[in-house]
Amino acid sequence: MFELKTYQESVLESLSTYLKACHTLQDASFAYYKVTEQLWEQGLSYRAIKDPSELADIPYVCLRVPTGGGKTLLACHAVAIANKEYLNLEYSLVLWLVPSNAIRVQTLLALQNRNHPYRQALENTLGRVSVMDVGEALYINKSILDSETVIIVATLQAFRVEEKEGRKVYESAGALHHHFSEIEKVKDILYTDENGVIPFSLENVMRLRRPLVIVDEAHNARTELSFGTLARFRPSAIIEFTATPDNTNNPSNVLHSVSAAELKAEDMIKLPIRLETKTDWQAILSDAIAQRAELEKHAEIEQRTTGDYIRPIMLIQAQPHRQDKQTLTVEVLEKSLVDDHHIPAEQIVRATGDDRGLDGVDLKDPQCPIRFVITVQALREGWDCPFAYVLCSVAEQRSSGAVEQILGRVLRMPYSKSRSEKELNQAYTFVTSPNFFIAAKMLEDALVDSGFQKQEVKDLIKPIDATQPAFIFGYTKAALPKKTITLPTTPSTGQLAPELGKKIEIDEAANTITIKEPLHEDEKAAVAELLAAPEAEAAWVQAVNEYNQEVAELVKTPSEKKISFKVPALCIKRSGQLELFEEDHLLDYGWNLNAYDPKLTNAEFTRLTDEGGAIGVVDVSAEGKIKTQFIPELYRQLQAMVSVTNWNDAQLIHWLDYYLRFQELTSEEKSVFLTAMVGDLLDNRGMPLSQINRKKFNLLEIAQQKIIAYRKDARKQAYEQLLFKDHAAEVAVTPEKCFSFDPENYPRRKKCSASDMFTKHFYPDVGDLEDKGEEFMCAQFIDSMDEVDFWVRNLDRQPQFSFWLQTSTDKFYPDFICKLKNGKFLVVEYKGADRWSNDDSKEKRRLGDLWAMKSGGSCLFVMPKGHDLGAIKQAVLVN
Repeated sequence: MFELKTYQESVLESLSTYLKACHTLQDASFAYYKVTEQLWEQGLSYRAIKDPSELADIPYVCLRVPTGGGKTLLACHAVAIANKEYLNLEYSLVLWLVPSNAIRVQTLLALQNRNHPYRQALENTLGRVSVMDVGEALYINKSILDSETVIIVATLQAFRVEEKEGRKVYESAGALHHHFSEIEKVKDILYTDENGVIPFSLENVMRLRRPLVIVDEAHNARTELSFGTLARFRPSAIIEFTATPDNTNNPSNVLHSVSAAELKAEDMIKLPIRLETKTDWQAILSDAIAQRAELEKHAEIEQRTTGDYIRPIMLIQAQPHRQDKQTLTVEVLEKSLVDDHHIPAEQIVRATGDDRGLDGVDLKDPQCPIRFVITVQALREGWDCPFAYVLCSVAEQRSSGAVEQILGRVLRMPYSKSRSEKELNQAYTFVTSPNFFIAAKMLEDALVDSGFQKQEVKDLIKPIDATQPAFIFGYTKAALPKKTITLPTTPSTGQLAPELGKKIEIDEAANTITIKEPLHEDEKAAVAELLAAPEAEAAWVQAVNEYNQEVAELVKTPSEKKISFKVPALCIKRSGQLELFEEDHLLDYGWNLNAYDPKLTNAEFTRLTDEGGAIGVVDVSAEGKIKTQFIPELYRQLQAMVSVTNWNDAQLIHWLDYYLRFQELTSEEKSVFLTAMVGDLLDNRGMPLSQINRKKFNLLEIAQQKIIAYRKDARKQAYEQLLFKDHAAEVAVTPEKCFSFDPENYPRRKKCSASDMFTKHFYPDVGDLEDKGEEFMCAQFIDSMDEVDFWVRNLDRQPQFSFWLQTSTDKFYPDFICKLKNGKFLVVEYKGADRWSNDDSKEKRRLGDLWAMKSGGSCLFVMPKGHDLGAIKQAVLVN
């Protein structure tokens, strides 16, 4: 089974927090505002589905994950989260919607295969699970729905009445008759045909079971017709997984967005994308072939080093056939590969609508000879091969859509881990284009279409040629030097394009050209063509290359220069060895759950026995229509559908123990605690066992909250003993044990739009910082300090890539980490004046002060109170 990456855990944590809030607040809109405020410090307005109105109050959220981010794996984990945190069900019905039949087949096979990581994720989180298509669901037995989570994988087209299969969904079927044995109790929620007859249909089975809807690539299913189709099944919630949320038709409620930097840091995708452009298609094809051959050499070294087999594959995008003119078709390119470049025919395969050369081929098989795949657009769906490294496109690039999906095929990282041969951590794109800017802009747009954030895509594309400047040079970060070259002859200024004329100055009298800004390949060539003498052209080209390299080095940040940034960590000595102080030490300290009271308080007992008298409350919408509150009504129906298990107390305790997962507690410890809890309910509270069984999810929630509260208290005691009392002498902060910022990876979720204002940031971009406000002012103040050599905006919830200090409950990520010119380290946690004195700030300040004190003066910690930024300067000057 795949181990979840840090960003994937964050996505699922956000979903869990939202669904839990829906359960607690009983309002999808209010829950969304509160949770986005909690997660991102800005509450977002909930955009309800406008049409049909039946879905207006449904929990409807989007998890935005770019191409290569593992959306299907996340969806597998999401089902169990919804069951536990929102539906309060052990088993549920899931409608898993995909955009095409090709992906439906691919998804179905993966979810049904017990050896596949997706299926393993389902079984590990859900227990019993069945996966089927619509055809199989037409014969589903009620006992299966009662005892397993059932996932129906389908396209939305499969439910359209116009389709033969779709019609069967809405027609009576004898095989489904037994689902409606108590039809009189539920007839009000079932669909009735025009004759007043209730069909024993799959549609009505779903209306009874209130399916959770998982939508893969939701933008392909976002029409009013699609939402109208979904409304017929009365879903309990809609969770979208997509790279490109829609902002127009029923806009998505984006709960969590994943950035390219996060994917790169977790070795999910190859970045940057190296780009080369030429106008001659034969020249660009030749360069791409040479690049692929060079990568294969690196792959052979990688295999000898790590044992991982990689065979770099090149995707070639041809032009379609046209009757009115000759084009660079699949046949033309294949002939060129064989005749001009002597590529063996068995290494080439066509993948078009007519030629399905990849069908049944395992490209990861070491015996497979294929190294070149020629296509036009046929790789758009259902094809995935992390061995694809090089994209060569000779197609006419009229829009980003022409390369969007094919570009995505060269981004996935083999085996999802970084390679020791650095060249294998990047993707390579060769495009026929007269201009680097034009091709780069096209790739930018294609990346946005693949789900990457608009403000980050420019950072992802770099030129292959080291002397060709990237078009995103941060010219504002440093005063650029000038370079003057004397030539035998010079062109006149009037011969230059206006943009080029701004970058160079020509003195015709002195025969000199002064370069003021880096020049791109086409700009360098434009001037070279105007120089009559070959020696002048050669001198010009050399001068431009040297200047470009000089500027490239000048504007590099400390991370790009591979400067080390190691910060002493808070450690504790164990058996003479320094260990990073972390949560494990609190767990190892141990605590006794059974020293705490297992009995429910009066308030907890009231929660457990509350039968929800408010359920069924109605409200009046803005349009004046009476509507039932969605979530309370949902719980009323689900409660009525659940068949209460006649467990004895031992079986109930075993079930509670299974779902109460605490790393440091044994099953025996939990069972003793739970036995006392259930025994008190039976013996002292007089609560019948049948009622406890019916309310088992409520009891599970109460027990979990109770144990969490007790654990928090125990950890606080352990934390005090380890850091401040009995074991305080064992705490140490020395250069022997440091946290190192990775110069290659800075997994920011969002790029600060004012990044170019900063001159001392460790990385090229400043992450997760607004371009205004108090924290921004603090960052500006730090950047302006003469004593600061460089600094970094420390990223929250990134334990592998950020500096943190362990508190009694979680990890504390200070806002700014600075390296001072005198070699010391400065850590700054900004707090507004209104929050400076609260308990959270006090704990962080006490911990930061301890870290600084234990460093022996090499580390400083400051928590300025609101606008008192002078406290930062004062701390540096005093120390």
